[in-house]
Amino acid sequence: MSTASAPLAASSSSSDRPASPASVGSPPQSPTPSITIPLPLWTNQLPAWKTQIPALKRPVGVLGKSQKFLLGIQVFAAVYLLWLLAKFHYYGTITHDPLLSFEMPLGESLEAASTETSEDFWTDDLPIKGHSEYPLNVFLVNTPNYHFEVFVPIIETFKRIDNINITLFSTEEGMDKWGLRNAMEIERDGLTLLDAKVTPVDQTGVNPEFIFLTTCPEDMRTLGKSLHVALTNGAHVMCIVHQAHLWDYRAVQQYANEISFMRPWVERGQWHFAALSQHVHTYIRSNFPQYLETPGREYRPLLFHPVFNFTAPENLDFNSAAPFAIIPGKFESERRDYDTIFTEYGNLNCDINLRLVGSGLIPRIADELSHKIGFITNLNFFEFFHEMSKGVAIIPTLGNEHYLKSQASSTVATSIIAGTPLIASQQFIVAHSQIPIEAVWLQGEHETELQVLQRVGHLNSSEWQQKKDTVERLRWTLIRDNVARAERMLNVIGTKYRPGLQNVSSS
Repeated sequence: MSTASAPLAASSSSSDRPASPASVGSPPQSPTPSITIPLPLWTNQLPAWKTQIPALKRPVGVLGKSQKFLLGIQVFAAVYLLWLLAKFHYYGTITHDPLLSFEMPLGESLEAASTETSEDFWTDDLPIKGHSEYPLNVFLVNTPNYHFEVFVPIIETFKRIDNINITLFSTEEGMDKWGLRNAMEIERDGLTLLDAKVTPVDQTGVNPEFIFLTTCPEDMRTLGKSLHVALTNGAHVMCIVHQAHLWDYRAVQQYANEISFMRPWVERGQWHFAALSQHVHTYIRSNFPQYLETPGREYRPLLFHPVFNFTAPENLDFNSAAPFAIIPGKFESERRDYDTIFTEYGNLNCDINLRLVGSGLIPRIADELSHKIGFITNLNFFEFFHEMSKGVAIIPTLGNEHYLKSQASSTVATSIIAGTPLIASQQFIVAHSQIPIEAVWLQGEHETELQVLQRVGHLNSSEWQQKKDTVERLRWTLIRDNVARAERMLNVIGTKYRPGLQNVSSS
């Protein structure tokens, strides 16, 4: 998943991961002592017109019998049409391959989530759970040493579904480097972790019904022929698309061999795709029949939100005198123009400090800004999100137009996981339609991101915390969506495409 944040990686490189132990840097010292800000109870931040429906003012009793009869017919017809529309939207066209219809409604809206009591919503006694109708073997794969910001949400999603046997394929180096193996308590939770570079898929002694490829092309190269064996035995593969524009088989040769390998399995209905944001989902549906040279094939990718439950610290260290915003990502001038950013920031005389969290060569700053701009490096996976959760805002500074068209940005996921709102434009919200306006600091048409930050600095700590609470609510909504989609997907596989059935290739 391409990104502007660390430790989240961009495509097939490790450019956006946390700093190596050789990196140096430390957080800036706050000019005033931090204070403890109590977390307010959740309140509905939406306007009344979004949550209230006015009652009908005309009493039915004044209508005549014929009018009542006609009204009854109209109501029945309207309800029936709505039911048909809902059924069509949920299940898709009946003639579609069911496995190409993994797309589901976005789940409960933010408004619906806000109607639940905080006691019921936050308690661990009522976890979000799913159920597989069949005892399936699920292989979750991430073979490079990056994209763990996607791999961890996948693991957490499938761990919430019972009646499945999960095997993780990763690398010992990657799991140990980012502190994931111990933090996730893999052995205690009964999950099997295998080094994908050592153990082939077809030599585990387990015949998988479902294989999820986090870093799809790289995973295909590492798994090699063993992936072909699993597919021949009836397995279904879900392939995450990070940069959809690079899958144009006619113009880009980067994934030519991988596309040639997967195309027959796409035609057989055993190879499927997943998108990490709404705009990439739309892009795949519009372009993949041409990109993969499969005319007439309809693509309905799984929409998977790369978010997981992260418990932010209760006593956040921002206060009315020294709050800070975060620019995440590797410190590269090719990624963003730091000189311009720092110059504009200095001219604004903004009340909110800046912290740059990432890795690489630390940019130079003017001496007069040294007390307001700090750099934090050398964080492991969970330390990174812990630091991100302390901020008032995240400044994405997305580097190119692909982030609004065909490429997912992990900065978006970082915001939701950490519970820290992004500064986002209206165009950004349209592309990432899973994010409501209430969960971001909305950028005006003629505002820069730093000008928004200056405006946010005039708010008080309660307003900052309310916005962070809204982002946290969104996180739980998206987690529920992930589990619901994964549950449905597994049940489709278990019901109609179990290994050994003769109709595997008939779809």
